[in-house]
Amino acid sequence: MTSASDTPETTVTDTLPSVTVFVCTSCGKTSNDPNGPASRGEILLDRLTKAAKPHAHIKTQAVDCFAVCTREVTIAFSAPGKWSYVIGDTDPARDIDDILTAATAVANAPHGVPKLKERPAFFRTGVISRIPPRD
Repeated sequence: MTSASDTPETTVTDTLPSVTVFVCTSCGKTSNDPNGPASRGEILLDRLTKAAKPHAHIKTQAVDCFAVCTREVTIAFSAPGKWSYVIGDTDPARDIDDILTAATAVANAPHGVPKLKERPAFFRTGVISRIPPRD
């Protein structure tokens, strides 16, 4: 017989659909030297990957370039069967917690379209495009 204390607790994030946050690692690059300083995109990816560890539903992935160079740092939210968003002007020093909040809102939304009140400021002001689901 198993007691309630023997059963692992399930958190809300354990049951959410997965969402991937793609991060442009070319954004904010100041040098083409591979040993040069990290780009703002690389810094954001590193910080976001570390911050996302406790959130099993959030994955991070580098993208070489989103070709939105005037809107650095550009990221994208993508989840299976849901709308995707490309968002610019994110800041690795300011937006990490808000990116996690937005990723969870995308995962929670039935079609990947969170309500405006669930979107942090960077999301409301930084949307470059919204892409329909493939299926």
